[in-house]
Amino acid sequence: MPKRLSATQIDQFREHGFVSGIQLFEPEACLKIRDRIEAFEAERPDDARWAFDIKANLLFDWVYELGADESTLDAVEDLIGGNIFNTDTVFRIKEPGTGTNYGWHQDAARIQVDPCFLICYVAITPSTPENGGLRVVPGSHKDVLPFEVVINSDGQAKRKVARTLDVDESTVVDLALEPGQATFFSGLLVHGSRPNRSTHRRIAILTDYTAAQARQSQGQGSGQLLRGADRWKHIAPEPVPTGTCSPTDAHMRRQILNSYPENPLMGPLAPDDTVQFLDDPAFGR
Repeated sequence: MPKRLSATQIDQFREHGFVSGIQLFEPEACLKIRDRIEAFEAERPDDARWAFDIKANLLFDWVYELGADESTLDAVEDLIGGNIFNTDTVFRIKEPGTGTNYGWHQDAARIQVDPCFLICYVAITPSTPENGGLRVVPGSHKDVLPFEVVINSDGQAKRKVARTLDVDESTVVDLALEPGQATFFSGLLVHGSRPNRSTHRRIAILTDYTAAQARQSQGQGSGQLLRGADRWKHIAPEPVPTGTCSPTDAHMRRQILNSYPENPLMGPLAPDDTVQFLDDPAFGR
């Protein structure tokens, strides 16, 4: 029996690649999360850019705990089974009036994961078409679609990304969410977002949940085991952070990303490539 989602919601995910409007947290909890984010930005303005990027779950104990929420994991288990890793958590913040535009893409296009990971997009503030909320192409998750690799000029890092070609925008669905609501979608679902044309920040937190039995097409992934067991050993284990972006946590994150640099967000490494990710400048990279 499903633990959190209905049979209809599970069928929708399988057919269309997403299920949306799932209430994970109360609006009051989202206000506290926003307060944490903005307090960190105020106290450490030079660090927010790299700390809110890839694997923020290795830097902030409260981000780890957010991803490990039992009610959230119940919904994840309904979709990918009971042996669950968190393989990445990132912040996606769009300032009011900014032109940040995440083009159409499949997160698992460059490094495929079998079975594919699940992405949980949690709205911390309202997420709407006006402020650059999530947009998806239903049913596009069943295969890797043709793409071109470009250098991303928007967002939190100028890294290589796979842009999906020839998207039929007549099929696109805008997913409006209130604070605390989430969309769960396949890492192969074509998705993107528009610029924020509103007068308010749009804040979302995205977590990748991966089944323990999953294999990457290239390299080895790493993650924090949140539920169940791992008898397959395809995913390297990660520790849990001890504070709020402490030097110890930042050093640990750096070691993890250097040891396991090939993951869906950063993509594969060519023989002459070097590892590229936003990092603490104190390390002198």
